This record gives sequence, C-alpha cells and structure tokens, in this order.
Amino acid sequence: MLDLPSDHFSVTAVLLKKASQHRWAKHSWSLLGVMPGLSEAKLSDAQTQGELLLFPDLHLRLFRHYCESYYVNLMSEQAKIYFIGRPENDSLTPVLLTVDFDEAASYMEAGDQVFDAPLPDELCIWLERFLLYHYAPQAPKKRRRQRWKDNEGGA
Repeated sequence: MLDLPSDHFSVTAVLLKKASQHRWAKHSWSLLGVMPGLSEAKLSDAQTQGELLLFPDLHLRLFRHYCESYYVNLMSEQAKIYFIGRPENDSLTPVLLTVDFDEAASYMEAGDQVFDAPLPDELCIWLERFLLYHYAPQAPKKRRRQRWKDNEGGA
C-alpha cells in the first residue's frame, strides 16, 4: 500500500517581465516556470531578455475532487502549471498556482491574467503519486440509443 501522498507542494514561480511591443501596454509577462524545475541556463538566458520576478513560497495544492482534471493534464502531450495573477501598478500579485486547467480557465474568464509553463518532472512525479492514490478513471460507458419508434405509439 502506498503512503498517503502530500496534497501540497511549495514552489517559487519565476516570471519574465519585458518591454511590450504593443502600444497600449508597457510590459508583457510570461511564466518561465517554477523552481524546482528551472535550469540555471534558462534563468541566465531569460535575464538578458528582461526582468525576472520571483514569487517564493507559493503553495500548489491538490484536491481529490479535481483528480479528473489533473489526470487529463498529466496525460496531455505536455503537462502544464498555471499561474494566476492580478496586475497592480507595474507588478503582478499572485492569486493562485494550479495544475487544473478548468480552474485556470475560470479565472481567465473572470478577467485575471493566466500564464502557463511546462510542469517540471519533480511535480509530474508528485502529481502522479497523488493520482495513483486518489483516482481511478471511470471505464467508458456505452450509450444506448433511445427507441423513438416506441415513444411515438408504434407509428
């Protein structure tokens, strides 16, 4: 039997802020990724492109009732992590860090800024362990056609 996996993981989100080419925005933002997971080479390369902003001690938390969404993310071609932030002055205030696309999409619909990056291997392993313990995909169910002839009174 597996030990109970942790449902939270503390990470540092790394965003790149650079001058925008758009005439109505001063800056553009992008999520480079999270640490652990970013290499020194990627960080030093990004520093030449703009300003790096570090958001330490962000808690990535998993919930059992979102396992289906986590599973879909993990089984996709490239698993992703999502950073949700609110612009304030010339910075971003972190709101949430998640691996649930549905949750990130709901924040995007509400007007928050959502950035994504590849999910690092360490977090993929952690997420996989959580799913192995808490999730069993449902077997596909074959749907039956509704018999319209019987509903029309035999016509």
